[in-house]
Amino acid sequence: MSQASLQVEHLTLRRNGVAVLDDVSLHLPAGQTLALIGESGAGKSTLAYAAMGLVRPPEVQLQGRLMVGDVDVVTAPERVLRPLRGVRMGMIFQDASAALNPCFSVLSHLSEPLQRHRGLSKAACKARAIELLASVGIADPVSRLQAYPHELSGGMQQRVMIAMALACEPQLLIADEPTSALDVTIQAQIMALLLDRVRALGASAIFVLHDLALATQVADRVAVMYAGQIVEEGPAAEVLNHPRHPYTQGLRASAIEFDAERLQPIAGVVPPLSAMPGGCRFAPRCALASARCSAEKPELAAHDTVRVACWNL
Repeated sequence: MSQASLQVEHLTLRRNGVAVLDDVSLHLPAGQTLALIGESGAGKSTLAYAAMGLVRPPEVQLQGRLMVGDVDVVTAPERVLRPLRGVRMGMIFQDASAALNPCFSVLSHLSEPLQRHRGLSKAACKARAIELLASVGIADPVSRLQAYPHELSGGMQQRVMIAMALACEPQLLIADEPTSALDVTIQAQIMALLLDRVRALGASAIFVLHDLALATQVADRVAVMYAGQIVEEGPAAEVLNHPRHPYTQGLRASAIEFDAERLQPIAGVVPPLSAMPGGCRFAPRCALASARCSAEKPELAAHDTVRVACWNL
């Protein structure tokens, strides 16, 4: 499985003339998992939506390349992307209660991609739906087929969404904060389930996360995003246990751990997109910033197995 599931090359996404994603480059080998981490507003979800082709001109302006397999999502027309969603790439949205249609039953939700992409009959769809619900840990799946989203708990809604995303066995799964709307007691169950299903399919996955501890558990690689740029990227254990960029170090110091004696939050806030500083975008919040940091943008350069965008290495 040498082919990349996702190859992003110098991707810039502008909305109303403002760069929401700025010169992003990323490589996800087939069969591996990637965590996108960073504060709210870093551009993680925007990158995930762009990979699915869900943010398109004329709403936004796109430059660069975003390859999912052999298809460039930046230039491919909607008629090419539509049959790929659900088959080559699937997405789990952040809030299942908002993403599921309250007017349709669980069976209807699961049957739609199976009929559209696989051409299954109603009987075959029902049999496959029962199999999918059982695979995501829903007890008595037969009786749940006729249920509507509001009749399910938050955890069960999320499991239904996972079943929908995996129905046609996509080779790239994108999960946007898949446990943020769930009770903490079932978050670990859902993530373990997701990882198990992805590995069973031999697929790749991108997890959009805030939780650094969770990233170490589910990701082979980690990309740290700040203000629309990737500032550090590499193997998860290396990036999270031995962070090199001051921003990644700040995220690590801000994480709640059982043995932590003190939390050290990052000073300041993410600048608004309309007022991004020149040079390194993190410089106004960085204790190590020099005049060069404010004047010149650092390139994402290789340092051993990790790529880092910082002048102070």
